[in-house]
Amino acid sequence: ARRGPKFPELKEVLEGMQEVPVVGTERGLMTLHRYNPSDKLRDQTRLICRIPAGLIGSDMLFATSISRGPYAGWMWSDALVRWEIIGRQVVLVSPDSRMVENASDPVGDAVDRTYRPVYLAALPIVTMAGNDPVVDLSSLLISDVAGLPTAGGINRALSQYTKIKIFPDNILIDVDLVQGSRGGGSQGTGVSYAFRKLPARDGYKPRLADERIGYFTTVRRDWTTRHSERETVVRYINRWHLEKRDPSLELSPPKKPITFIIEKTVPLRWRRWVRDGIAEWNKAFEEIGFVDAIVVQQQTDDNEFASYDPEDARHNFIRWIVSGRAFAMGPSRVDPRTGQILDADIIFDDAFLRYTQRDFDLFGPAGAGAIAGPHLVRFLAENPRFLPVKQRYGQDPQGYLDELVQSMGTGTAGADSMARHHQGMAIHHDHGDHCNIAAGLQHQLAFARLAMLGTPSGKEFPERLIGEVIKEVIAHEVGHTIGLRHNFKASSWLDLEEVRRRRDNTDEPTTASVMDYNPILFFADDDKPEDIRHFISPTIGPYDHWAVEYGYRQPGPKDGGEEKMLKAIASRSGERALAYATDEDTSWVYSPDPLVNRYDMTDQPIEWAKTRVDLVQKLLRDIKDWAVDKDEPAHYLRSVFVTIMFEQATNMQYVSRLVGGQYFHRNRPSDPDAKPPLVLVSADEQRQALQYLEKTLFSDSFYKTDPNLLNELPTSRWLDWAGSPGTRIDYPIHDAILSMQSYALLNLIAPPVMQRVYDAELKTESADKFTAAELIVTVRDIIWPQVASDVSRDYTDAQPMISSIQRNLQAEYIDLMLPYVEPGVSVYMSADVHRMVRFSLRELSDRIGRTLEQGQTDLGWKIDFASRAHLTETKSKIDRSLSAVYTTR
Repeated sequence: ARRGPKFPELKEVLEGMQEVPVVGTERGLMTLHRYNPSDKLRDQTRLICRIPAGLIGSDMLFATSISRGPYAGWMWSDALVRWEIIGRQVVLVSPDSRMVENASDPVGDAVDRTYRPVYLAALPIVTMAGNDPVVDLSSLLISDVAGLPTAGGINRALSQYTKIKIFPDNILIDVDLVQGSRGGGSQGTGVSYAFRKLPARDGYKPRLADERIGYFTTVRRDWTTRHSERETVVRYINRWHLEKRDPSLELSPPKKPITFIIEKTVPLRWRRWVRDGIAEWNKAFEEIGFVDAIVVQQQTDDNEFASYDPEDARHNFIRWIVSGRAFAMGPSRVDPRTGQILDADIIFDDAFLRYTQRDFDLFGPAGAGAIAGPHLVRFLAENPRFLPVKQRYGQDPQGYLDELVQSMGTGTAGADSMARHHQGMAIHHDHGDHCNIAAGLQHQLAFARLAMLGTPSGKEFPERLIGEVIKEVIAHEVGHTIGLRHNFKASSWLDLEEVRRRRDNTDEPTTASVMDYNPILFFADDDKPEDIRHFISPTIGPYDHWAVEYGYRQPGPKDGGEEKMLKAIASRSGERALAYATDEDTSWVYSPDPLVNRYDMTDQPIEWAKTRVDLVQKLLRDIKDWAVDKDEPAHYLRSVFVTIMFEQATNMQYVSRLVGGQYFHRNRPSDPDAKPPLVLVSADEQRQALQYLEKTLFSDSFYKTDPNLLNELPTSRWLDWAGSPGTRIDYPIHDAILSMQSYALLNLIAPPVMQRVYDAELKTESADKFTAAELIVTVRDIIWPQVASDVSRDYTDAQPMISSIQRNLQAEYIDLMLPYVEPGVSVYMSADVHRMVRFSLRELSDRIGRTLEQGQTDLGWKIDFASRAHLTETKSKIDRSLSAVYTTR
């Protein structure tokens, strides 16, 4: 057989190069050679790697992180990989880790034929060193294998290695990759690559997941499962490998603790709060027999941790970043075969604490989406006709929403791009629950500051409040890094009275979990900071203790083995404090449980909203006296006003979710205190919610504001890269009010809500049912009270029959309802509900017609011009839509 040319001698390949030293005394995972970095005549991107023959075919983790640039500090991607030799090339192969490999089973061959690996790179063998292949890694490393968020191709001539470290079980290589930028020229992005040998599977036992308890999971399909089994899918929880050093001790340190290093970038002022947030979880671990399960270390410029790299897969860091976005994230890397957590880094953006900066549109989809979740923005992007006050976003509302959808995917557009890239690359990475707790808590800090300044004593913002919030965020993100998902039902554990008692008098948790997004606790009755024991829940809650027990408790002699122990732990899910609902249960109107929200509190949405409304109304009364100093720019007052009004509107969203609501429970029928999976919100509660919204959000009196105040709310006039004044200097009060109303209105009449109310009619034996007909008619009559009564007097343009606020709300109602009835519009709705909607609008048109008839006299009109124009054009719009040829049913 013909052979290819002989390989050159190893010494020829390495001529002029130097070996990269190994950190420590053991042999490195692989051997690397490079040219002296000071030799400018050499190709500094060339990096020769000798791969030990024993490593060929072995499982490794190939991980990337962003070390410099706009996403500095982000874990970026990871994949299970193997080196394989194909001909005269070494190929980096990423097998489909979702499938369990079993070569000994007959079906194993079918699995291998069906689920093929992805080839990430093919590196020519430059020579052989005995049985070890030698390759140049540069074509892998100086490439976009990581799927970077920036534009343009890689410029190899300008790219360079900034750090190369070799350890016995892993290698870290940091590269400054230079790409073309969107604005022209080139820009460098730091990318750290890590090759890590995966641990032997004989020392770690995967633990099966349970839907009642919120863990991130590693999901695999096993086609060798018996056909009598219900599923071929196996789900393991993601968790660290914790074992007692001495199992005979009731409290023992672990053989290897979970160690977090606080990076030296964390400001001195906040380090103790960061430390407390990390160590908080030791309370849960101590309950199951581990002392010092989590160890906290502080990095300085000159201590033993000074040279540790956050990108090094062996170390877990808490990092401070300055991207300008209120942001925190706690991702982790796991063994994709077992779910064992190997590495975790938490990033915390300094902008989170810039609570006085309110420079984004709180009332647009971005602000509403931060509360309702990304599903709201995605719905509006897919159905732009439902976009509230869409005229505010210029001529391209769809483009505006497309940008928002990208940005809300995981907090940045780049992360969404990364996810799409990895779908094609078979590199898998779990980015958590798209955690944006810091963005919402930034608003909470801003509002808390105003609530404090608005007290009669005008107290300064205490550092303790900021510290407690930092501790909450860090504890939340550490919860993610030990495997826990969000629990957005935890804040409904206690009633309002008990929350206040605990806040003021105890060190007990005010929420069942720090894995919820919990608000800062302020009330309208002249709270004094010195009298408030805790501004936010001071400790992890009962759900957190329970979840840690499920994930990390080791079976003892009395447990009857792990399976029986886990079954007993999970069976407690019926307890009120252990209720669990996560991101997929918080999908805006697609999720029925009104107690599953971000930043709500207590099990009483209406009562909680009343406390916030009372506080807002109190702050607004004398806002000009306390909100800004006389020598501060005028636009600061506008920022204060918008922040306060947004808080008021936000809590109305929680009230509106009672309508069409169904309480959701994850417990199983055999659990003690088990409840049905779905329990309808009572008809009376739904009616109370509508009545409260009618008296508040949909009432003109709710927006009574000193007219002179509205003339003191200009925009900032800085026009530069850091600010944009917009086209209107004055405050768009009508648009702001309508936006506040629109999202609650959409919560009431969105297609999934109407359909859920309609279906619920068959899901109750109660004689008192809240029906789709009642919902459709009640909402219509709340929004249109004027056309249900006679025109009793003459109206003027200054004292109109229908106020401008009501006219805008009514027009919005029509714009939201007409897509249901117009031909060619794709909105899922039962034919029966569709007919009721059409008929309700037909009745409304008839009422408007009668109102116009009553308002006309022989001498002219009793109805003012604006109301007359509004009613006439609305009737025409309805009639045109109803008379159109209907083709979809």
